[in-house]
Amino acid sequence: MVLDYNDYINILDYYNIKIPMNKLKLKSIAEKILTRKLCSCIKTLEPKYNSRAIPICTNSILNKKGFTRGKFNCKTNTIKISRKKSKKAKNGYTRKVL
Repeated sequence: MVLDYNDYINILDYYNIKIPMNKLKLKSIAEKILTRKLCSCIKTLEPKYNSRAIPICTNSILNKKGFTRGKFNCKTNTIKISRKKSKKAKNGYTRKVL
């Protein structure tokens, strides 16, 4: 499940950052913050915990807040984030294909 507007607001509230009025800026600022936090955590833990640095940081930064991590890249500050628990469909009906 993709994050919605309220999820991005919650991320910025958690880190005490001013919330912009533009939705695209809101999304990019929130994703940059989480990427920076994740990459800085990995860089500090990598000398000590070689292969376990990414799971440790992912758990502490994203999973405890109810998000899951997709692909990420520290060089370009991009990350794909989704919710841990998905919401049910509004109507619950699916179309039958014959």
